Amino acid sequence: MKLVLFDLDDTLLAGDTEGEWVKFMIDNGIVKDESFLEKMAIFTGNYRNGRLDIFEYSNFLLGPLCGINEVDFKEKVEKFAKTVVEKLSDVTTHNLLNRHSSDECVITSGTLSFLVKEISNELGVEHCFGTDAEIISGSYTGKVFGHPNFSEEKVKRIKRWIGGRSFEDIYAYSDSIHDLALLEFSNFPTAVNPDMQLLEIAKQRDWNIDTSRLAGKF
Repeated sequence: MKLVLFDLDDTLLAGDTEGEWVKFMIDNGIVKDESFLEKMAIFTGNYRNGRLDIFEYSNFLLGPLCGINEVDFKEKVEKFAKTVVEKLSDVTTHNLLNRHSSDECVITSGTLSFLVKEISNELGVEHCFGTDAEIISGSYTGKVFGHPNFSEEKVKRIKRWIGGRSFEDIYAYSDSIHDLALLEFSNFPTAVNPDMQLLEIAKQRDWNIDTSRLAGKF
């Protein structure tokens, strides 16, 4: 059995699901802060420049959910997941999923786990990891639970999940330098439309580079 590890945003999907989530929260009256989009843009810039405080960012995204009941909110999350998958799925999405249709696939993302779970369901991927939200007495506290699923944390969680099982090969796909550890963990790493830092490393190490999204090829 082969193990396949997919990053989500700008890898398996053609865009940023959390950016779409922020728009969804604003459109549905969940976010009241008029400067929320401006703050989101700052976090996005910090991410691209390698200066993101992942705890601060995760708590920023979760803040508007403080006091909301998890069960009551599930319908909105399901609606969002269906919409965002329809919007951000493309040729690369379908090619990657079809290529590994008979393998053990896992989506591992820094995106909030309640979003990753529903998006994974829509994509037909059984296993997933994301950044967990703290829930007390059935309601969101507006804070992150544990460590965000980011950078080296992705590998730690995958290792715990694998446990004593063995896989003949491990494939990993990502667009970001932040997932270097994840790509190094695999023996078949692929940089998917990578950022400049990851592109340089992928070239130096002779890794596979997938630019089908940029080319629009089937």
